[in-house]
Amino acid sequence: MSRHDARIRWGILSTGHIASVLTRDLALLPDEAEVVAVGSRSLDKAQRFAAEHQIPRAYGSYAELAADPEVDVIYVASTHNDHLGSARLCLEAGKAVLVEKPLTVSATETEELIELAGEQGLFLMEALWSRTNPLLRQAAQIVQSGELGAIRHVNASFGFAFRGDESHRLLDPDQAGGAIFDLGVYPVHGVNLFLGEPSELYGFGTLAPTGVEAHAAALLTFAATKSRPPATASIACSLEADLPFRLEVLCTDGSLRFDNFLLPSELTLTRGIGPDADKETLVTQWPGGGYTFEIGEVNRCLRAGELESPLVPWRDTLAVARTLDRWLLSIFPPLDPELVD
Repeated sequence: MSRHDARIRWGILSTGHIASVLTRDLALLPDEAEVVAVGSRSLDKAQRFAAEHQIPRAYGSYAELAADPEVDVIYVASTHNDHLGSARLCLEAGKAVLVEKPLTVSATETEELIELAGEQGLFLMEALWSRTNPLLRQAAQIVQSGELGAIRHVNASFGFAFRGDESHRLLDPDQAGGAIFDLGVYPVHGVNLFLGEPSELYGFGTLAPTGVEAHAAALLTFAATKSRPPATASIACSLEADLPFRLEVLCTDGSLRFDNFLLPSELTLTRGIGPDADKETLVTQWPGGGYTFEIGEVNRCLRAGELESPLVPWRDTLAVARTLDRWLLSIFPPLDPELVD
């Protein structure tokens, strides 16, 4: 794709809350992007969404949206269980795709989608907006520079007390509900950014009445590499308790901490250890809901003809998918066939 002098034309697949948030942020970038179409399984919903956001075309099916020749990239904002099917539909129609996190609900599906994008020569990215935030990227660069010494431990958590009905998608197993896919993906990506994929994972979780995990935690271990000694990480997510949205990276000669790493406005950087350590606060701000960084990265990649973003590369999306699989497997171990009647 080469649209250096034109605005990137976006289509929105699904009309839920997150689709509205991203569409509003797209409107903040009128010189580089425009939303030209929206698709839903309900034409009425698509038309209402189009009227609300002043989108010229509305479709009553995802297939019609994918077939629109005036769309360059489609944002897949449907429920987790639908990501693979809808993203595949768009890729097979020749469209670049940004897929809401997690990219799919398993490492196998994630690998399938990445392979398809590669075969089609099309851009694909998991919509992990926090990894495109300039302050989080700066934190990664600081740690990679070695000025804080070697990483010894990373701690990340995200949770809130959900009080909605059990039929809500967050608790619905048929829609791939549960704390890990909705919330745990952020701590796992946060750890991945600094340490990569774990060697071992020891997980724990408790279930909601619907059978999905409502609270989960895990200890991760990382083998030594050429650039650092062995390291550990702890992650937690919850639909039962208000956990801090915190990310901490603890190193031998300092540390850094985000009190909200999903949409960070401040980074506390500590150089040195003990009472003589020097603390510095780095700040940033963002327009709208904070999705403009993610949108800008997609637009940049499309103009440059890149199939994947260096900020959310396929290898990291796949590594996170494998880690999520392992976390879920620690809570839902496979049944022993000899013990099943």
